[in-house]
Amino acid sequence: AAMALDQKSREFVPHVLAVRSGTPVYFPNSDAIKHHVYSFSAAKRFEIKLYSGVPREPVLFDRPGIVALGCNIHDWMLGYVYVSDADYLAVSDAEGRWTLDLPDGRYRLSFWHPDAAEQAPEQVVSVPAAELMLKVELKARFPTGKPPANLQNQGYGDGF
Repeated sequence: AAMALDQKSREFVPHVLAVRSGTPVYFPNSDAIKHHVYSFSAAKRFEIKLYSGVPREPVLFDRPGIVALGCNIHDWMLGYVYVSDADYLAVSDAEGRWTLDLPDGRYRLSFWHPDAAEQAPEQVVSVPAAELMLKVELKARFPTGKPPANLQNQGYGDGF
């Protein structure tokens, strides 16, 4: 099934989209201005030139990897498509919480965060578990998601 990664208030929403390999993704533009979405990532290189609304064709993410997205018009716009062959994927909420409904068994868990200086080591867990809580601490490389100060002063920083 196709998924969507929108553009609202000059940001990619959601900031990170996790999909299985072979998933088509639409890039609707809900802003009143045009965007120019592109990626030079090894897992998927593509470009959707200046457009409004919903492009006719989705982008097919057919290889696992991290696909960093940008906008040629708004340099601060960053988004990510996490493409995986894993059977189960989840994206955390703003507080870093996530859930998965899994059949009984042993699973390898791996985590990825766009601002992590290094990725957390893979962990092995067994399901069922009465209440399995995993805490992963990552050192941040740098903060992202805000336009440069000079652009915030021009009114582009609303909603941050």
